[in-house]
Amino acid sequence: MNSIQELKNEVIAQILHTIKHPYLNQHLSKPYIDDVKVTLLINLLKDNNFTSDKIVHYCKALMIHQIALDTHEKVSNYEGTPMDREKKQLTVLEGDLYSGLYYDALSKTGEIGLIRELSFAVKEMNEEKINLVHEQFSSLESLLKCITVIESTILVHFAKFISADEAINQIEQECLVSRLKKELEQLSVDNRSDVISQFQKIMDIDDLAKTKLELSKIIQLQN
Repeated sequence: MNSIQELKNEVIAQILHTIKHPYLNQHLSKPYIDDVKVTLLINLLKDNNFTSDKIVHYCKALMIHQIALDTHEKVSNYEGTPMDREKKQLTVLEGDLYSGLYYDALSKTGEIGLIRELSFAVKEMNEEKINLVHEQFSSLESLLKCITVIESTILVHFAKFISADEAINQIEQECLVSRLKKELEQLSVDNRSDVISQFQKIMDIDDLAKTKLELSKIIQLQN
């Protein structure tokens, strides 16, 4: 099992098998597995001569951790109806389940140092998520830096843990571009994320078409 695609297929299959839960699967949407981050992790580990088994092990653990964080973030999207409250409770439990699976995967192999390193990453990520909602960004550069930390910090801290600092710039860049592309794809009149709201404030625009145009330019510059 040497090719990127074979490794990716194995990682995704193991993730889906590990997080499978009949009741949650019946009542909640399927968790999102970020293809860009899986690919970045596989390339990072292959470039640093990890075995296929280790690549699958680390990718599985880190992506379940990422899914847990993403799942907990979805909780705030539910409003106050009884059905929404039930979904909110289930989503909290879902995120807790995934967090437990992540800790279980790494603690069983004695990788407490990695758990500690990634706890720093989560703290850094959460601080920037708060900034994204509440901070008045003075420049586009500062906003992009905030987004970069949110999207890449788990992978960046892992790269530091395995002493692969040379890969950090590429990880940050690809994670940023991936997030901006998602924002562009999901942008509509009724869907303005915190990223888009902050972007429009900085660029002093509110028109949807102009927002898409300016965001497309930023993506092209980042590529």
